[in-house]
Amino acid sequence: MGYRFPLVRILRCVFSDGFIYHSVHDSSVMPDKHQLDLESLLACPDCGSDMVKVRDEMKCAGCKNVFEIRDGIPILFPADFDNSHLREEETLAEMMKIPEISAKERFYLGQWRQSKKEFWSVVAQNIGPAPKIMVNIGCGRDDSFRQFQDLGHFIVNFDIVYEMLDSLKLEYGARYCVAGDVKSLPFRKGTCDYLICIDLIHHESERLQQLLKRFRELLKPSGALFLEDANAWGMFQFPKSVLMPRSVHRSLRSFYHNSFKHSEQRPADYEFPTNPFKVRRILEQVGFSKIVFFDNHAYPNCHERAYKFYEFFGSSERIAKFHNYHYMLMARPGE
Repeated sequence: MGYRFPLVRILRCVFSDGFIYHSVHDSSVMPDKHQLDLESLLACPDCGSDMVKVRDEMKCAGCKNVFEIRDGIPILFPADFDNSHLREEETLAEMMKIPEISAKERFYLGQWRQSKKEFWSVVAQNIGPAPKIMVNIGCGRDDSFRQFQDLGHFIVNFDIVYEMLDSLKLEYGARYCVAGDVKSLPFRKGTCDYLICIDLIHHESERLQQLLKRFRELLKPSGALFLEDANAWGMFQFPKSVLMPRSVHRSLRSFYHNSFKHSEQRPADYEFPTNPFKVRRILEQVGFSKIVFFDNHAYPNCHERAYKFYEFFGSSERIAKFHNYHYMLMARPGE
């Protein structure tokens, strides 16, 4: 009944498998093709002013707040940041370090892998030649940035959990990482060619308007947002997430996880799958146009028999676009 995927152990395999990356990573093979630096993209999470690097710190040129740089990663949380939320995400990150999976979980793992492959293939097919500035918002342990970094793109991994970013640098050679809060994205307006956002906005389901508006502000006029999220209208989700009142759904979800499943990782109260039709309307309201949805063929978080049912109906373009576990879209700023 939850929408944060319960098989946390599988996520570690999904995000570290490199399933669409086909070369041996060596950051010395493909150097940057431009002279951009991370500092030129950053803005103060408190007042939005430019940031200046002073030794091992970032200093705001406006409000003069000072932020730590830890092992090359700027830590840019706003002054009013909710630390309890950070602790929840850090707990999830620790659980994702467990690499073992059971035979029962192998089918789920295959679906998650294929889902990620489909999404990143859409990104690869719809971006311009390097160098482009890309930010993966809520990147987690996803190492898919490597194929874009090695092509010469300037790709920034952004997440709330520092340890995840540190592992991307140490294990996969990520050059640019920033820790911070999605509610106060620490980037300058109009600097990004592409924003990537996977399985994040359902964590902010009560403030979609503000979040998507901020995405629009960060993009260049020629840029694009690539978005994937848990789908309220998914074939096996909508009886709970659309037909059932949200307050009732949340209560039953909590009861299920506490009393029956005894899950170590339960969905937080603020998590709720998002409605692709509502998201499209909001994107249009905040200044996006040319919004394109893409087919999804993998269906994570269902057992094999249920997947065969989806596979039969998924041959319909509408089902594949709007009634999968995820919806996947690209949106460009309006004229």
